[in-house]
Amino acid sequence: MTLETLVEGKKTIALPCAQWGDTGKGKFVDFFAEEWADIVIRGTGGANAGHTIRYKVRFEVEEREIILHLIPSGILHDKKVTNIIGPGVVLDPWETLHEIQRLHEAGYTTNNLMISHNAKLVLPQHILLDRLEEAVAGKEKLGTTGRGIGKAYEDVPARIALTVNDLLNPDILHKKLKRNLERRARVLQTYDPALVKAILSDPKVSSFRNGSFFNAEAGLSLDALMAFYTQYGAQLKEHVRDTQKYVREHVGRKKILLEGAQGTLLSVDYGTIPFVTSSDCSIEGLAKGAGVNRREVDLVLSIVKAPYMTRVGEGPFPTELGGVDSAKHCNASTREQEQREYPGVSVNDTDPLRQGIAIRREGKEFGATTGRPRRVGWLDLPLLRFAAQINGPDIIVTKPDVLRGCNTINICHAYRYEGPNMYVGETELKKGQVLFTAIPAAEVLQHCTPLYEQLPGWHEDLREARAYDELPGNFRAIMKHIENRADVNIRIISFGPERTQTIIR
Repeated sequence: MTLETLVEGKKTIALPCAQWGDTGKGKFVDFFAEEWADIVIRGTGGANAGHTIRYKVRFEVEEREIILHLIPSGILHDKKVTNIIGPGVVLDPWETLHEIQRLHEAGYTTNNLMISHNAKLVLPQHILLDRLEEAVAGKEKLGTTGRGIGKAYEDVPARIALTVNDLLNPDILHKKLKRNLERRARVLQTYDPALVKAILSDPKVSSFRNGSFFNAEAGLSLDALMAFYTQYGAQLKEHVRDTQKYVREHVGRKKILLEGAQGTLLSVDYGTIPFVTSSDCSIEGLAKGAGVNRREVDLVLSIVKAPYMTRVGEGPFPTELGGVDSAKHCNASTREQEQREYPGVSVNDTDPLRQGIAIRREGKEFGATTGRPRRVGWLDLPLLRFAAQINGPDIIVTKPDVLRGCNTINICHAYRYEGPNMYVGETELKKGQVLFTAIPAAEVLQHCTPLYEQLPGWHEDLREARAYDELPGNFRAIMKHIENRADVNIRIISFGPERTQTIIR
């Protein structure tokens, strides 16, 4: 099948992730932006998501990379594609301005970048509170990125959120900032002032502007916030639009691509609470956050890393290689430390922890936003079945090339529940029960033992194939196994960062 056949008659296509994020959405947003889309919309999340895009510079042999946290990955095609930061995004103005600057330095324009006037703002108090909570949480920490995303989303139901539009109206900005600070001050006063000052003065958090927002009495300075955020508004003004109006004028007429952030298993509505993000990053939340009705989405292509998968931060991960030891290692280690401590690992290591480290190294599985080692495990079909119930059956498989040379591929086809008896809705879950579709509750997943099926691996280089029939037989058998066991349709396979390293079925 060709891309033209896959997208024939489609006007709106969505690219959510079906796992815990980091599945390669950036490549496919870039791919569809170049080959198909007129409009690309980012609908959820904030600067906690990181999409890595590769690009070429004239007269240079090696490709460069640019990591985008807020601006849609389609921005590299700014001359022909309109890129929109939708109303469902929480936007850090300072980070956005930095991304614009980095794009300009790389030779890209942002003339067709639109920012929804109704997108909510991430403020210094959000980042501060996020980091304060994680600093004192101990074993109860959630493993957030420390960028204030959850705290910004909390302000929405509390009715104290600020919008991008407020940046353009100083009187309104002052009034709403004052109210927000007054509400947040009650919480800030419960923390050690020395810790508050230390966090606000952290030079690694550029949004804090070298401690400019610190106030000894209130924790944060309203005057400083007004000064900086008024300036941000002036710099961003040319991009601020009523994107809802723009989208409604073009939906069903122009080709619209919805760019997902993070993953369905991190959704505040469908994920492993409390180890989730604060937005709904399934197709439901993505469509709403972009300003599109779910029924107007013609094709959903959920992105799945396979036949291994990853997770960053805290939370249950039934198929994790190395289990608890891996989780502890990833939360305490860095890429450099891992390289020193485990120099001779192999994807065929018999020790699960070492095998996971080898796969992580081969796949360069370190967070685009945080730099943290990603936890690595085998593909989990119960979780994939659950995600497909929400997003639909059509998927894109990414990064299978990482497991080239792995003699045996383990795929989890079911769980055995080993926890205490408990009710899930009207059903009583009992110890020893086999589950074929995941129940995405932390108190359930933490007691699930994966049941594996083993398939022979492959040793051929997938990157040499230009058609599905040219792929190794063992690899095709694994893809067929995933389709049959999870009841999904693999529409696209990606085996490298290049656009040419892509097969459409």
